[in-house]
Amino acid sequence: MNRMLSLIVLVLGVGCEPPPEPPPDGPFEEYHENGQLAEKGTYKDGERDGPFEWYYDNGQLSSRVIFKDGERDGPYEFYHENGQLGLKMTYKDGEPEDGLFESYDENGQLWLRGTFKDGEFDGPYERYDDDGQLVQKLTYKDGKLHGPVEIRGTYNDDERCGEWFEDGETVTYDPCPPGLEGGN
Repeated sequence: MNRMLSLIVLVLGVGCEPPPEPPPDGPFEEYHENGQLAEKGTYKDGERDGPFEWYYDNGQLSSRVIFKDGERDGPYEFYHENGQLGLKMTYKDGEPEDGLFESYDENGQLWLRGTFKDGEFDGPYERYDDDGQLVQKLTYKDGKLHGPVEIRGTYNDDERCGEWFEDGETVTYDPCPPGLEGGN
């Protein structure tokens, strides 16, 4: 789980920081030391406005998003250095928009699928292995794990409860509250 959160945080940070001094209004391009395009977009009233793209120093597209009044506002895509799509989601007023996000590994295989609500994970969340097989399915409620974790055990407000299968053994945690699906 920490690997996923680290990736999402890293990706969400790509392209966040504008230059120390905003360039003049109009088209903007910045280049890597090797001469490859690093960033391109448009500034309006000292803020990013419209489509922006960032590139790796090998020339491959790194990410793209639309800005409105200096805030991310629209579809966002992150790409691995080999050109494969790594993440797609949508922003509204600078925050993740309610709805679906999908993350892919460097081979283009779906790795994570989940939903945001009010800027936090909320609803079904699925993780897949390198062969595209579902290996974990769980549910978030208001940014916290909540409900059964298919394959491993049950969470209640980010805490394990009931029986879990860990490292080949059954481990018992505090009982789950009544009515929590799959709880003991």
